[in-house]
Amino acid sequence: MRTVKSLEITNSTGKDRILNYINKRVEGHNRRFAGVAGKKASVEMYKEIFSRGYFRQQNFGVEKEGDKLYFALRRLRDFVYVLKNGYPRPQSDIIVDEDYDLLPKGHRLHANYQTYHHIKYDFFTDKLYYDEFRQEITGNEEE
Repeated sequence: MRTVKSLEITNSTGKDRILNYINKRVEGHNRRFAGVAGKKASVEMYKEIFSRGYFRQQNFGVEKEGDKLYFALRRLRDFVYVLKNGYPRPQSDIIVDEDYDLLPKGHRLHANYQTYHHIKYDFFTDKLYYDEFRQEITGNEEE
């Protein structure tokens, strides 16, 4: 039953429906793990994971919008699994270790260093952040 609900969301390109889905996931997760150190989720964290998944599929040349959204939701589900259980799902073929820097500070897999090394993309504003990416590579600020 849950997969049908997820597929309904991927068939729509409405960003509001995806934001509502993310808000519900964050509220449910935080309600379940209230008071547990290292398990608190935020909407910004989930939006970043979703955007990373969408951008990765876009760079792989996936043309269908529904497929891009499906893989973005799949990456989000795999991240939530890591957040809840403390380890990645054994059959996961999505690159979850790129997202360890977004885990909360008390989480056992939290990375103090940057684990995502691609251009930052925001799905909800449809914006690429080239300047920040170049600045991180060169290590100096452009004037």
